[in-house]
Amino acid sequence: MTRKFLSLKILAQSILGILLLAEVSMADTTFVNIELVPTGTLTGSAQLQGESNDAGVFVYVSGTNIVGATDSDGNYVIVGVPYGTYTLTATKPGYVDQQESGLTVTNPGQVVPVPSMTLPTAAQTEEEMFAEALKLYSYNYFPEAITVLHSQLSTYPSGLYAPAAQYRIGLAFGQTDDYDSAVSNMTRVISDYPSDDLVPDAYYWRGSYEDAQLDFAGALADFQYVVTNYPSNPIAAHAQYRVGRVHEELGNTAQAISAYLSVETNYPGSTEIPPALYNAAWLYYTGDQYTDAITQFDQLLTTYPNSAEAAKASFYKGMSYYNQEDFDNAITAFSSSITTYPTGDKLVDAWYYRAHSKYKLESYTYLDAKADYQYIVTNFPGSDKVPHARYYMGNCEYYLDNFPTAISLYQDYLTAEPDNDWVPQATYKIGTAYYNDGSYTDALNQYVSYYTTYPANKNAGDAHYWAGRCYERLNGSTNNVDAHTEYCTVMTQYPNCSRVFDAETRRDIVGDPSCP
Repeated sequence: MTRKFLSLKILAQSILGILLLAEVSMADTTFVNIELVPTGTLTGSAQLQGESNDAGVFVYVSGTNIVGATDSDGNYVIVGVPYGTYTLTATKPGYVDQQESGLTVTNPGQVVPVPSMTLPTAAQTEEEMFAEALKLYSYNYFPEAITVLHSQLSTYPSGLYAPAAQYRIGLAFGQTDDYDSAVSNMTRVISDYPSDDLVPDAYYWRGSYEDAQLDFAGALADFQYVVTNYPSNPIAAHAQYRVGRVHEELGNTAQAISAYLSVETNYPGSTEIPPALYNAAWLYYTGDQYTDAITQFDQLLTTYPNSAEAAKASFYKGMSYYNQEDFDNAITAFSSSITTYPTGDKLVDAWYYRAHSKYKLESYTYLDAKADYQYIVTNFPGSDKVPHARYYMGNCEYYLDNFPTAISLYQDYLTAEPDNDWVPQATYKIGTAYYNDGSYTDALNQYVSYYTTYPANKNAGDAHYWAGRCYERLNGSTNNVDAHTEYCTVMTQYPNCSRVFDAETRRDIVGDPSCP
């Protein structure tokens, strides 16, 4: 194997990690430059010798990632070219490249005409064809790359670059989501070139495409084959991780956890370790195995604190404590998450559940919890946690017996979040706050409004009961027809209400010991 071939093969393998990029279609004009600097335009034509259709000539701008493509007449326009002096290279498989140098952009919006170029036909070596295909692939021209690679294999079926060409065809089909063709071409690499260095990669990618097709059995077999037969290959750690993913997709939780943990054990230093640890911890978490989840989240946070998974791990460590009602440790974990990962996507959730933990702990006051809820409302106004944070601010004041303040906060919640799922509960709590504050007329009006609006809500029976109590407070307990009616409503229409026994007792006090 020549040194030149090795360099091309390394180039080919260096691109294999580029998956699921947006497909770029051939067009008359290609817009590539995204830098916010003054730019101009290059325009010209490039013809193919002896051809009537000049489409598909690629024109590269030296020193940039900017490329244009000709239309059927050979014309191209390349916009967004920054200030500078450039060389254009026109290229197409089967033709000799042509260049124009000294093209300078000096003014914003300047249009620089490029002299016409004609590309003469040329016989290409296998190496040249493969290099051309790699160039097309690197610019995301996958169908064009496939065409060149097929031509290469047809011209040089036993050539030095044949295995790499077959492999690259499989990758290119994968990039266009043609998984059947991708699997077929990777299978050809495995069967036609069993001793080639690319075979482990072919097994891995075939497994990936089978996974995308929901062929989990096939994917699992291919990933496991790599792990078992090529344990020292760089792709093996990725395959071990994917074994865990497929087991997870199949619902094999224990096997998935074991596979994920094997990544760290068998492939120290692998980039797959942080996501593998996180996934293992997540499976423990979703299986209510919170102690094991905490262990794995801690392992991730201790060893890989700057990984992409660390912020989520920090939050879910707190949730693991929270779900066990270990609120002291939950507060510590949530506080660490807030401080250590202030830009993490679970930041608001950490504030919210830290507030909940304080809300539930007697060692913190309701004002401590309210401060966290208020922080969410003030600093994250667009978060989906804001409505419930507003509601809990009212609850905090309610349980401190600050009923006027609680009522005001509940009313703020109703005004700001009229369609939220907790509106009925807040409406009911306003009535109870009025009652506890001795404002029985306001309380009665609130209870009546509540059970009229939400007659099937779980608190409707309680609202009727407390409306009866309001009537008693306002009109006395002797021959109180309104109170009697409310208590009878509780007994006859809400037999499962927790206040049925109390309603029966009060009914007998205020009037006839029977109901209509």
